[in-house]
Amino acid sequence: MLTNLWYVAEWSNKVKKKPVKVKLLGQNFVLFRDSKGKVNCLSDICIHRGGSLAGGWTTERDCVACPYHGWEFDPEGKVQFIPSRGEGADIPERARIDAYPTQERYGMIWVFLGDLPEEERYPIPPFPEFDDRKNWRPIYTQFDWTGSADRVVENGIDIAHTAFVHPGFGYPEMADKNHIASIERTEHSGSSSCVLYPPKLDGNLGLNRFARKDKAETHVHPGFYLSGHCVRLHIQVNSWMEMIIFDANTPIDENHTRSFVIQVRNFFKWGMFDRGSVKRTQEVFEQDAAIVEALSPNYLPESLENEVSVEQDKFMGAWRKVRKNHIEKGWKIDTKAMEPFEGEKVFTIPSPARRTNPDLRWALDTVPLVPGTKRQLDAVPVTENRSA
Repeated sequence: MLTNLWYVAEWSNKVKKKPVKVKLLGQNFVLFRDSKGKVNCLSDICIHRGGSLAGGWTTERDCVACPYHGWEFDPEGKVQFIPSRGEGADIPERARIDAYPTQERYGMIWVFLGDLPEEERYPIPPFPEFDDRKNWRPIYTQFDWTGSADRVVENGIDIAHTAFVHPGFGYPEMADKNHIASIERTEHSGSSSCVLYPPKLDGNLGLNRFARKDKAETHVHPGFYLSGHCVRLHIQVNSWMEMIIFDANTPIDENHTRSFVIQVRNFFKWGMFDRGSVKRTQEVFEQDAAIVEALSPNYLPESLENEVSVEQDKFMGAWRKVRKNHIEKGWKIDTKAMEPFEGEKVFTIPSPARRTNPDLRWALDTVPLVPGTKRQLDAVPVTENRSA
């Protein structure tokens, strides 16, 4: 699991007046809205006696109050009121917890989990079609995996598996015809263009079967973004029908992932077709989950020594290289180092305030990180273009 990235914590419409508890990167957080409607994110622990802030309430001070003793924490994580000491009483300087930057995009709440200053953060992935409601209609769903987020992302950009895992997208006998036409890679993202020869479409009251002939050449454009561990799958069904599946894959912990999924389509843009779209999208995720959840090991290997790769795997290789570059910077959580303290000690993800307040004696320790290397073993260039 990686720090210093944006992750989706929850759908925007799930956070209203009451605080909401979420789990990301193996840690608990609380989301709450202030009087201006802005969503704030704090570590979900009161540094007084360990209460869960998510079980509390929001206050007139635009704070979230702990349900145990009523301590109030503002959007920056600072305690503004201690009821047992009364109004106007001094607040200890250490009475604060970590607060994390938030943004709302695409109906999702994004949280930056790390201590990088704003100018050094990778951007939230672009999704311009989401706001173009004239030409694209969205549907929403989510899916929970018993599997690591890095494996989920790799599965989402792997075109070679479609001929065997998804009957609606490919034929096993066409596996050698499906191919990657081009690949592009940046420091934090990648995209590719692929050609597939799938069967006729089904669904949408049978109308889809007229959209594409059997084994007709179909262009598919998978992409990934390190921020959000996002997958973007753009499918050009034919000359006038296109759909895009955009999913943010949040690591709940090392072995559990939640996918926040939005699909947009530029055809059959009536509500009567939404339920079928959701059902088919869920079916695709279920087919993938049957494979991903049985993979060994359940996380991505750090090297290729115990795997054999071929040409069709090179886009997954791009994902691994981008991810490895981030790890080499020292931003991978060392989960094994925390195991001896399970149930005895609370850790927190380092927040930007830790950099701006280096002399403050914080109450909580940050999660241990795997040391980075001074020399990046596989530095990713700003841009890279390759042809298959």
